[in-house]
Parts: sequence; structure tokens; C-alpha cells
Amino acid sequence: MIGKVLNERYKIIRELGQGGMAIVYEAQDLLLDRKVALKMLRGEYVNDANFIKRFRHEAKAVARLSHPNVVNIYDIGQDGNYQYLVMEDVEGTNLKDLIQKKGRLELEEALRLAKQILAALTVAHENNIIHCDIKPHNILLTRDMQVKVTDFGIARAISSATTMTITDTIVGSAHYFSPEQARGADIETRSDLYSLGIVLYEMLTGELPFRGDSPISVALKHIQELPKPPGLINPDIPENVEKLIMKAIAKNPEDRFATADEMKEAIDEILAELYARDEYRKENFFYDEFETRVINKAELKEGSRRPPVTEREYLSYKEKSGIPLWLKWSIFLFFFIVIALTATFVLYRKYMDVPIVEVPDLLYKDLEDARKDAAQVGLHIELQNEGIYHPEIPKNHVISQYPLGGERVRQTRKIMVTISLGPEILTVPDLSNLSLREAMVILENQKLLVGDIEEIYSDEFQAGTVISQFPLAGEEIQRETKIDLLVSKGPEPNMIPVPNVIGLSLDEAIERLEAENFKIGSITERLTTRFLPNQVAELAYEPGAAIPEGSEVDIVVSSGLINTENDVVHKGVTMNFTVPPGNWNQYIEIVIIDNNGRDIIYEGEHHPGDFIQVIFNSVGSTRYEIFINKQLRYDGELSG
Repeated sequence: MIGKVLNERYKIIRELGQGGMAIVYEAQDLLLDRKVALKMLRGEYVNDANFIKRFRHEAKAVARLSHPNVVNIYDIGQDGNYQYLVMEDVEGTNLKDLIQKKGRLELEEALRLAKQILAALTVAHENNIIHCDIKPHNILLTRDMQVKVTDFGIARAISSATTMTITDTIVGSAHYFSPEQARGADIETRSDLYSLGIVLYEMLTGELPFRGDSPISVALKHIQELPKPPGLINPDIPENVEKLIMKAIAKNPEDRFATADEMKEAIDEILAELYARDEYRKENFFYDEFETRVINKAELKEGSRRPPVTEREYLSYKEKSGIPLWLKWSIFLFFFIVIALTATFVLYRKYMDVPIVEVPDLLYKDLEDARKDAAQVGLHIELQNEGIYHPEIPKNHVISQYPLGGERVRQTRKIMVTISLGPEILTVPDLSNLSLREAMVILENQKLLVGDIEEIYSDEFQAGTVISQFPLAGEEIQRETKIDLLVSKGPEPNMIPVPNVIGLSLDEAIERLEAENFKIGSITERLTTRFLPNQVAELAYEPGAAIPEGSEVDIVVSSGLINTENDVVHKGVTMNFTVPPGNWNQYIEIVIIDNNGRDIIYEGEHHPGDFIQVIFNSVGSTRYEIFINKQLRYDGELSG
């Protein structure tokens, strides 16, 4: 495959990895001149409709999402037997490899990664998509440790009865799916939070909570067994973090976090507490990590190279000098208690013995005004990031804050805010002479939307080619602006009427249609109320309708008359009728009523004296009605 070019656009460079369904390659997009990841369905599945459906489902699921923590899907294509997705090329590693490399992650690092995963799940859940396969293998990490959630291949749309069996999810890993997935019961967004809880457990302990000889045995443990608390494996895990993990992996979904946002807020609170403790450690000195040493006078002499004596050596020296051991330990404990009480008092005064104030509402305010409002109650603002573009909120105005306005916090708490960079200004690309598909790919990549698409006939532009656009190329617009497109339908075709072949045999109808330069489309059979076997009962178009020359015409052929009561069948009944004197233009309708109901078997406009002959079939007792200009003029029962 290396060096192959798909659809004259994607040149395969090298293999990146293999999965159960597909092989992932690095490729070059020759149209847009960029590196992409190309996920190609394995050859053994190209003829399997279910796999192709799942493969295309992944593209449709992710294409609905637009978020920095979700791998972008750029295109979906087919070249011969090759079915493939074109995705964002993420240079870096995945979370599973990182865990295996480090053994376990630092607390802050793990929590920050979990926050990014939750951000991706939030946007997925808001778009009614459950990922269903959250595991470290599907968490890609860029070189600057930005999370990119991938592989929505078994994602499900949220509904009141969304279920998944073990055989569905076995494509992923049984170590991470929820008890309800293992049981094949209804799943919901909290199923993804359970999987993330398992991932966080593994990040902080380096171990999985459940192991077994087979995926089924692991699945049963998810349903039946309680995991070992992660703090027993890694004593450095704080109690609040352990509670967070155990809540996320609760057996009952109702006992877990309600939403990804709720779990993210809980992590934010833990990180805020960690930051507070880190700030205290920077401002106070702790020596408990080092062995106390005493330097005697001899060591201070110039040129002395004797290493410092240890505390044990020093105590031994004092022992020899006649100081009782109990006294030495009493003095040591006294000073230790004094230092501990002093540190506790300082910590209390700094972080606890401060006023509790109400957080001001800073949303949509200018950053400087927000700083002033926060300062009035003794709080400080810290920017959460460099800001994000927003189509409506002006530049340097607050988009979000945490804690929210109205909450009561201590004055030592910082308010984390995100500010707007204002609308993102883009230049409209020139889409003329491109195919509609190419134009849509370019608009999607530049964060623009496809607006109204109008199609017209054109002798100058090939069918499917963009003729013009609005706004015009080169204009400055905001992100996610809709671009209207005028697309060519090719040269205007010659329009000809569809001949009336209703009632003819199939062979006669085909011969007549082909003689009029039409193509034969699908041919289907069904029981009818008026037609004998092999008679044409219906066309895709009304007889006489003008359609493009060379169009395909679908045909419905009767497989016989409906006769549920096994009654007498009247075949080839002939009805003759002469239009009576009256108005020059008279609209005639002939209706038949029999066991199969009421059908109009003839309608048309005639003049007085015109002769009409109709041949039809009926079942059982048959009546007729003749309407002239919508008024019933004649009726009766057929004899014979």
C-alpha cells in the first residue's frame, strides 16, 4: 500500500498501526498539501455490510463534533474495494503507552488529562453521542500533552433504549466497559464516565481493577465484584481523589456523576486544593525529607574534608557526654510539637482564618472591570488559558468563570476565568470550478459552514462543479459563517414525455420505453387490484410527464389480482362510452367498485360525441360510475 494514491488525492506514506477492524496509515493530502491519518477498513471486511456500516458510522458520529480534544474527521471515501476515513494526524503517543512507560502518572498530570477527556465527552454527550469505548488506547496525546479522543467506531446515538451486547463491545477492551455494557443492558452517558473512572484508576495506580483469563470473566467481575480502593495500591492518592474514582466506577449508574461536566467540576475542586497546598509549601520550609546533620568545629577548618556526622552519631556523642536519653527525646519532641503547632497556626491563618465572601458575577464583563469587581471583595482573577474565539462576546470579555457568581468562598480562593478573543476573522476561499465535495471539505477545514446549495443547468461548467458563491472569495467573515453555493447540473437535458405503458405486458412496455430513449430502472412485482400477471401496473413517473431523455424509469409489474375471498374474476372487461351533448370541454372519470375497492380506471378531457373504450379487470360483484365534470351522470352493475 505504501506509495498508493487513493482517489487521486491521498498518497499513503507509512503504516501507523493496526486494529481489529482497520489499519491506520500516515498519508499526504495532495489537494490541501497536509499530513493526515488514513484509517482503512481491512480487506476481509470490505464485503461485510455490517462492518462497512459501523465504519461509516464512526465518520458520521465524529463529524458532528468540533472540539480541540476530539480527533477531527476530514473525509470519508471509497476507491474500488478500499473503504477509508481521513482524520487529523496526531503526532505524539497514546495514554496506554504513557502509562506503561511511567508505571503510574503523577496526581496533577492524571487529573489534568482526565479533565481534557471529560471536555471531549461533554461535547459528545451534548451531541447525543455515547462513545462506548473509552480506554487509554483511544486517548491520543500530542507532544504538548493535549488529549485527542479517537475511535468512535462503536459509538451509539443516545435514545431511551440504547443497548449494547458484550459481542458489540468486545471490539474494545473488556477491562474498561461498564457493568451495564457487560450485561447488555441499556447504556447512557454515565457508562462513558465509568470507563473514564477505570482509566483514571489505571493512571494513578499503574494497575487495572479487574483482571481475568478471558474478556467474559473480566466482564463478570465488573458486574459482581468491588475493586480494591486505589489508595491501597498507591498511598500517595489523596482521600478526595479516591472518593472521586470510586464514585465514577460505582456499579449503579445513579450513584455515579450525573454528567461529564459534574465530574470535571469535582476534579477542578481537587486541583484547586492541590494548588493551595503547593503554594503553602513554596512559602514555608520543611526539612523532614532530609537527615539532620551537625557540623563540629573541626569540619569548619580550612581544608577539612571530613563529612558531616549524622544525627545518630551526634546523639551517641551526647550520650557519652552524660546527657540522659529520655531528656534528649523530650527536647526533640518538644521542639517538634512547637514547630508543628506553629505550622498549623500559620496554615490556618493563611487559608482558613480569612473572611468568606460572595463571588461576583463576572460573565461578559471586560477583564479589567472584572478584576476590579473581584478586588472589591478581596478575590483575585487568574486566566485559565490564553482565551478562545467567540462570535458574539467582544475581545477581552469574560466567557466563563469558576467558581460561579453567587457562590461563597474564602478570600484565598482564586477565580479562574476564560476570556474572549473576539470573533475569529477568516478570508473566504475561492471555491469556483471545484467539485461540490472538494468545496465542502475546504469549508469544513476552514471552520466555515455550507449554506444553501442551488443547482442550475450550465453548458460551461461540468455537473457537480461550483459556479459561484456568496460571500465572494476574498471577503472577510467570521468563523462558522454559511457560504451559499451555486452548483452546475451540467447541460440542460432534452425533456420528453413518459409514454403510457400501463396495462401492457412487461416486454411491450420495455420495448416502448427504450424506443423513446428511456432506460429501464428497477422492476418489482406485487399483487394489484386491477392488473393480471405480467401487466405493467405502475411507473415511477405519471404517463405524459416530461423528464430528461435517457432517464431511468422504475416499473411495477403485477403478479396477479388480489382475491382474498376467492371470488369470480372478470378478465378483459370492455366498457364503451360516448360523450353526451353538452359543454365543448367535458372532464370524464370512469370508476369501478368491486371486492378490491374503488378505483378510477380512466380520466381525461373530451368533447361531445367522443368515443371512449376502456378494458379492465375486476373481482366479484362489480359496479361502475361515470362522472362528467365531477358530477355523477351514469352508474350501474356489470353483468356477466
